[in-house]
Amino acid sequence: MNAITKDQWAKIGEELQSYFVSVEFKYQDTVITVHRERSGESRTVLSVYFDGKICLGWGFESLDSYNPITKLFWCEKKQRYYSPKRVAEIEKAFGKRAAKKYYPKLHESKSYRTPCFSSSTSLIRQFKKVDGLSWISETIKDTADAN
Repeated sequence: MNAITKDQWAKIGEELQSYFVSVEFKYQDTVITVHRERSGESRTVLSVYFDGKICLGWGFESLDSYNPITKLFWCEKKQRYYSPKRVAEIEKAFGKRAAKKYYPKLHESKSYRTPCFSSSTSLIRQFKKVDGLSWISETIKDTADAN
């Protein structure tokens, strides 16, 4: 498998910024497809598919359906169990020691992975770190030009 060059990453970046996006990569035996989809009335996101499928359960390590490849290609999100405002209210009401006793996860956060990226730069930054990734679109174009 050929590594993706800097010029190819620039082309991929241009493609990902357009409105209608469909970029394919190959990693080991998995085809990774990136599509731009609507997330709301006026917001779009870049969604990452594995072999044309997507399952939100793949991003949670605690579930049986967890897919380890999501660690490489999906966006990691962190969410605190309690907002800073709520933490301040709890600590004021109970005191710091009692708050830690009654709320053991008061200052902790949970982590999960989502297939949606809000920007192409964050997607490219994460994909560049993966060894063995090849760009299918470019490979097909090169073989077609050679014939």
